[in-house]
Amino acid sequence: MPMRYLIVLILLIQLPHTGWAQKNASRNTNSSTIISKQQAGQDNIIFTDSTYGYGVVIPKWWTIKETPSANLFGGTLPEIGNSQSALLIKSFEKDKFKTLNNFEKWVITGYRSGDTPKWSNDQKVLYKKNLTEFANIGKAYKVQLKTEDSFYNCCYIIVETSKAFLWIDLTATRDNYDANFEKLETIMLGFKIL
Repeated sequence: MPMRYLIVLILLIQLPHTGWAQKNASRNTNSSTIISKQQAGQDNIIFTDSTYGYGVVIPKWWTIKETPSANLFGGTLPEIGNSQSALLIKSFEKDKFKTLNNFEKWVITGYRSGDTPKWSNDQKVLYKKNLTEFANIGKAYKVQLKTEDSFYNCCYIIVETSKAFLWIDLTATRDNYDANFEKLETIMLGFKIL
């Protein structure tokens, strides 16, 4: 199975597990507007999500995709070596977790090497490391996951807005993680908590 399909599969596996945390799960209609602007050739599109309290500038090389839930926003980064990485902003209502610490534990800090996270039945956490690059936004982690016989490197940024907890999730193959981490850094320069 080509790597690009495995990345998409990882994203799809996680979607049903994120939907339970929302009261109003529905298709993200914001994606359609951004996709239309990107298809028209617009670059550096300003996107504001007033429901969850954040905004981000979208470069044209971050190809926004339709998502099946209003709490998911994101897309793919340019292909590198027959593989595309995914960057999603996953939004969760605060009342489901009560505290940022509880949310952070659910996403990553509550797991040791070899643990299966509560949000996935098919992945194992192999490695996690604190990162300092995004301290002005939230707590960040480099994470390595294993799914069947594939390994992925991820960057998770845990953010609290006045309205929600956010899980910013870059998922990449080990071979293209570094190049896509640089793209994530560029995107995060245009990220704002409202």
